[in-house]
Amino acid sequence: MRKNKLILIMVCAGLISGAIMAMNTEVTIRQGINGRVREIRMPLYIKAMEFLSRNYEYQRIAKEITKGCITEEEKALAILAWTHENIKPVPQGMPVVDDHILNIIIRGYGAIDQSQDVFANLCTYAGLPAFYTRAYAGDHRVYYPLSFVKIGGKWRVFDPYNNVYFRTKDGAIAGVEDIMADRSLIEKCRIADQSYGQVRYKEFYYNLKPVTRSSMLRSEEQMPLKRAVFEIKKALGIEKKGPVAQEG
Repeated sequence: MRKNKLILIMVCAGLISGAIMAMNTEVTIRQGINGRVREIRMPLYIKAMEFLSRNYEYQRIAKEITKGCITEEEKALAILAWTHENIKPVPQGMPVVDDHILNIIIRGYGAIDQSQDVFANLCTYAGLPAFYTRAYAGDHRVYYPLSFVKIGGKWRVFDPYNNVYFRTKDGAIAGVEDIMADRSLIEKCRIADQSYGQVRYKEFYYNLKPVTRSSMLRSEEQMPLKRAVFEIKKALGIEKKGPVAQEG
């Protein structure tokens, strides 16, 4: 019995030592500043702690923004308004920093795609599957990031950077298929003729096609449980991550 206890203690000590060594393994994260990427090295346990901390903050912020909201539409519109109000365009002379979504929220400013990223992430944390992707205009050489949120089983289109969304004739927030079927919805937009990359804003909606999505949305990668399940399935070859796209 005493021998068995000694063996058990040695095994436990070995496991603890191995875990400590593993968690102190150096890992690399990347940060882009004005298009130049630099690598930052840190112990694995620091990266893990920061991952969990960000998950908590996303949950807290999404809950705070949608407090009092009942319907999915109310939640999406609350997050849209919050994102537009709190993520400002990059101030002149300030760097464009490409890193974690939480840092964009803390900085309070970001590029167009970063605004979309914040919005999609908070929608997902509020229980509304969402993602953003490139919507191409004309010959597909110029694009504009747009967000897509699943409300009532239908993918609806949003642009938090400009606080834009559309409504159908019956008053519902327009989905991809609605815009595909009726271009007049976007012609009424207050910035329809505003130029982005020498392309009128409304033209980025002309090539929309039905949404296709992968097994896992980018925003869901920030959720520890979903990320763990996905990584296990991927390691076992059960599931592979494919693109989440608005093909158009």
